Amino acid sequence: MDEMKNNASKLSEIKKENPFGTPEQYFDDFSARLHTRMAAEAQSSAPQKPRIFQLLKPALGLAASFAVVVMLVYVPLRLFMPKELNQVAQVTDTSDAGFLNIIEKIDEESFVALLNDTESEDDFTNDELALYVSANFSDYELYENLTNK
Repeated sequence: MDEMKNNASKLSEIKKENPFGTPEQYFDDFSARLHTRMAAEAQSSAPQKPRIFQLLKPALGLAASFAVVVMLVYVPLRLFMPKELNQVAQVTDTSDAGFLNIIEKIDEESFVALLNDTESEDDFTNDELALYVSANFSDYELYENLTNK
């Protein structure tokens, strides 16, 4: 409480004048100074001719971002992908040359064994056939096939 009384008495002694003000004769030549400043700014901010780099900057940024994505995704996949997966991708080639390459890699014994294979997994029961047909064909397709015969 005593501090408040001491502070109040000290505050009452301070003059209540505005300590801020403008320099003397500031506004006498203000308009002349303003015009010279505006003219200087107008000359310095004259439109400049766009440079080639400024025009190509967005396209270069886009190309750089694509290059970064390729480097971060494709290169590590290429380096760390097992070679077996690369061979599988080559085997799935549907051209005649790819098919001939597959046949050339098979030895004669396995080829003859495949030809002589008498065990056939194509023997289905009626229930299995009915389940397959009902799962893979719509009623309309079944009706259409029955009426076309």
